[in-house]
Amino acid sequence: MLLAMSGNRLQMYFENICYMKYWYIIIFSIVQIVFIHVCFSQVGYGNNWVLGNSTSPEISGTIINFRPDSINIFSSDKSMFMHAANTSMSDAEGNLLFYSNGCEVAGANNILLLNGGSIGHGNLATSFCNSIGSPLTQGILSLPQPGSDYLYYLFYLDLQLTYEFPTGLYFPFAPTNLYYGIIDMSSNNNLGSMVVKDMSVVSDTLSRGMLQAVQNDDGSCWWILMPESHSNCYYTLKLTSNGIDTIFKQCQGIVWDDEDRTGQAVFSQNGKKYVRSNYFNGLNIFDFDSNTGILSNPINIDFGLDTFYFSGAVFSPNSRFIYITAYNNIFQFDLYASDIANSKILVAELNTPANISNKTRFNQALLAPNGKIYIGGTSSHNYLHIIQNPNCYGLNCDVDQYALEMPAFNLYGLPNIPCFGDWSESDICDSITNNISPNVSMDLKVFPNPFNNELHIVSKAQFILEIYDSFGRLVFTKQFDSAQNIVTLDFLLNSMYFYRVVTKHELIGQGKIVKSE
Repeated sequence: MLLAMSGNRLQMYFENICYMKYWYIIIFSIVQIVFIHVCFSQVGYGNNWVLGNSTSPEISGTIINFRPDSINIFSSDKSMFMHAANTSMSDAEGNLLFYSNGCEVAGANNILLLNGGSIGHGNLATSFCNSIGSPLTQGILSLPQPGSDYLYYLFYLDLQLTYEFPTGLYFPFAPTNLYYGIIDMSSNNNLGSMVVKDMSVVSDTLSRGMLQAVQNDDGSCWWILMPESHSNCYYTLKLTSNGIDTIFKQCQGIVWDDEDRTGQAVFSQNGKKYVRSNYFNGLNIFDFDSNTGILSNPINIDFGLDTFYFSGAVFSPNSRFIYITAYNNIFQFDLYASDIANSKILVAELNTPANISNKTRFNQALLAPNGKIYIGGTSSHNYLHIIQNPNCYGLNCDVDQYALEMPAFNLYGLPNIPCFGDWSESDICDSITNNISPNVSMDLKVFPNPFNNELHIVSKAQFILEIYDSFGRLVFTKQFDSAQNIVTLDFLLNSMYFYRVVTKHELIGQGKIVKSE
């Protein structure tokens, strides 16, 4: 019935239904349907995550498979030990093709690809590949070649004894080469083979990981960023249908010190922001031009003493929020705020059930194809945390701790997988209609309701007011410093809205309001 209405009749329908006792059930259903429609990534390249470090011969790993209507979790009898360097690649339909730990490359059948062994060089080969795999966080990355249905690029780092003892450095090893290889999945009877291998594309002392990539606006190329060691410079590579056709170095932001082995680098889903973050060097936010590959307008935010050595970073699907995972805490930063540093909100503190002995500390984080964020730990763990509604402000993001149990233990990280698909319309906060009860704080008053053009708000604390329309779109937000305020909302149409009132650290009130004449 709704789809058959004209635009004017549909608007009148929603205005009238606001006064019905059960109007919110219908609105909530529509919001849920719209969210599901826009949220699931339409490209399957990142639909399989290969995890696990167990030495058990029966169950040595976990495969998490994402589908539009389900999540499937499988045990795996793989022999490869996954450590900090981890990547996996599926085809466009979501079928697993290959995975790697920075030392070797195996196919979906858990057998090494033809010519897929011995990609770990230097100290990786002598000290790590024979046991746990590469320890470089985001030290490997796989990408589909634009315009091809069967060619995939694999970018990976070596590890050398770069700095002499004693230097005061906590870890004297660093990469000196960024390599690439090409995997042809149409070869070897469609089992795949590495047809190009160990091609050094950058030779320099490089950061201990944080290799990341993003597509340009029309999807015709990839930009790959690799930070330089002890520097504020970033090697920038362009991958097109013709291969790697551009390489340049650009320098922006603060100079990173030697403590670069932990943390995470990530692009926003809309390709307009790049973040590189860890405890020692802070949260570094850049504007990014995905058509030129240029970084600009760097912002550095110091974490202070409320985080820990291990940390990660991830964007919400709508590219508005940055989540920083920090061992025992998770923080949210709002890029829409005039002062991003002061928008910091603590959205979760680690709370481990008594029956779980292996804690999943908050560490690496990854946005999944279903629009939820998954968070792994700092040591052996068999649970992942999930941010259920990452597009939502503050505590409404809903951090669900120990939400996913895995059949095998995992160590340290999650796969390094870039953003695939189009999240440009995923701006709906799925939880704003989950609770439409009156004010949750007795210290807050919002009146009159219905209101005409002015809404009165009384609070004992400074607050931010957010107003959303019936489809979950943010239509107004403003920070208020005084206790009593009159908000002029004459620009809003006569209709039903949701409001949320938050302080720096918590939600203090939410509910429905109706604007009428």
